[in-house]
Formats: sequence, structure tokens, C-alpha cells
Amino acid sequence: MYLARKRTAKGYRYYLRVSVKKGACWEARDLLCLGEDPSAYLRYPGGKAFYVSEELEETLRDLGVETDQWELERIFFRFVKPEIREYLRPYVDRSRPRAPRFSRREQLRLQATLHPFDCRRLVFLKLGSGRSELVLRKPLPFLNQLLEKSRDEIEQLLWDYEDRLRPREVVSYIYHAFALWDYFPGALTRYFPEARLQKDLDEAFLRALCETARDESYRMGLSEEEVLRDYLSRYVILYFDTTEAQRRFFEESRSGRWARREVLVRAARYFGLSPEALEKMGRRELLRLFRERAKELHPDRGGSKEAFILLRRIFEELMEALGYRRRF
Repeated sequence: MYLARKRTAKGYRYYLRVSVKKGACWEARDLLCLGEDPSAYLRYPGGKAFYVSEELEETLRDLGVETDQWELERIFFRFVKPEIREYLRPYVDRSRPRAPRFSRREQLRLQATLHPFDCRRLVFLKLGSGRSELVLRKPLPFLNQLLEKSRDEIEQLLWDYEDRLRPREVVSYIYHAFALWDYFPGALTRYFPEARLQKDLDEAFLRALCETARDESYRMGLSEEEVLRDYLSRYVILYFDTTEAQRRFFEESRSGRWARREVLVRAARYFGLSPEALEKMGRRELLRLFRERAKELHPDRGGSKEAFILLRRIFEELMEALGYRRRF
């Protein structure tokens, strides 16, 4: 039994569901609709404790579902009051049933039965690794949580993990989940989505998403419309809500690096040095360089006003580019 959520116009509606084997696939079946606020089923007797409504437990038994408080508490744990949840988290984590361990050969055999899209997602979410095609050559017991589950249960599980992604991780996650590197032949920037033009990245993402929806082994008996509407649509929201801001940040930082380099090259040419030599110079050395040239160009020493103004402007730009904010 697991908790599932479904998007609505007002937020989410929650259900208790089970995965049931049907032929070669597993399918999801609704047990009970919990409404928009599952926390309504939680009870607090006092102190740092809680339990799930006994009426809910009885309702499930009437439906022929055998359960207990341990299972229900794990399912509803995310809706517990924050201060109690933090206190009880170590105890709840220890109460989770341990997954069976398999030999290396058996583990690799089981991993091979899982869909690559599911594996890539879980590898990134658990390890933060984008090199999933290399990581998956090793036995990974945490992938066993994807076994014997319906498409819906797998998506609900991964959705919970995805809620913990930090905003700056989202684009990399989608890039690696959908293996978008396959759409770009260049090996040098294979694992860096920021290296792609935004238009090319958008087109690759939409193509990969549609190909995933058409994949029968991914759909597990569901239609293209169902998986696009109920599961894959969340990636469209994630991607297009995030990429514009991330792309703008990347382009600004990249343009900043190029602007810094241009300042260094211009100043180096002016002072007759290399850009690398200027970068290695400390603040005192730079000031000495400025003062020596200023003595030559100052109007009181036979220089011109225009030449002295140019010196000051080049020097101020150089100091700012090297991180010295104060102007001279």
C-alpha cells in the first residue's frame, strides 16, 4: 500500500493505492480517497507522539486490506507536525523493513529488468551522479525499491524524491534522466546541459519526453495520454519553470568571464605585459605599476590630460576585474 497524489486546480488530492500484478504488468488500484488534507487522519495524544485514526484502519480492513499502525504511520509521516516529525524521524527510519540482499549476479539481473528512465532518475536522486550509464554497471541494491511496482507507484516514489531537489539541480536532473546527451554528438560537453543552446536543449527535451511516452515498456499498460497527463507533464513544468532562470544565470556568468578577460587583455597591452602576469600581481604591485606610468603621463610632468584620464580608466577597470572594488 502506498500514498498517491494527483494534481487538481486547487492543489493535490490524495489516495491510498496498491499495486496489483495483472498479466506481465503491475497496475495501480485505488483503495480510498483521502481528500486534500491527509493530516486530518492524524491524532496527537500528547507529547512527541502521534497515530493514524483507528477508523481509517478499520475502513481498510473492511476493504480487505490487512495493515497496522506501523505501516500507516510510515505512509502518513510526511503530514505529521514538523516538530514531532523531526523528533521521531530516526525511529521511523529504523522501523522501515529492510530490502532483501542478492548476489552480484542476481542484483545485476534484476536491474536489467528495470526501465532505464527509472534507473537514471533514481541513480541521480540517490547519488547525485550524472554518469548513470557507468554507475549502472555496478550492483545497486537501492534500485530494488522499483521492483514489483506499478507505473503509478514508481512515479509516486520518484516524485517524493524529486521534491527534495534544489532549484540549481533541476536542469541537470532532467538532462540526465532523459539522457539528453544522446541528442548531442560532441563528447567534450556531453554531461553539461549549460553548454547547449537553449533552443537545441528545449527541442531535445521535448523529443525525449514524447519518445518516453510512446515507449510501451515504460507505460506498463497505460496509454500515452495517461502517462503524459499524470506523470510526464510534471517534467514539462519543472523544466520550463527552471531553465530560463538557470540559462540567464549561466549566460551572465559566462559573459562576466569574457568581459574580465577582455579587460585583462586590454590592460596588458597598455602596460606592455601579459594578461597572466597582471593576474599574478598583488595590489601593491599594481599600484606601483600605476604610479610609475602616472609619473610619465601627469600633465604637471609634461604629459597630457587625455592620456592621464585613459590611464586612470584602464587601471580602474583592471582593479575591478581583479576583485579590487575601490577605485583609484
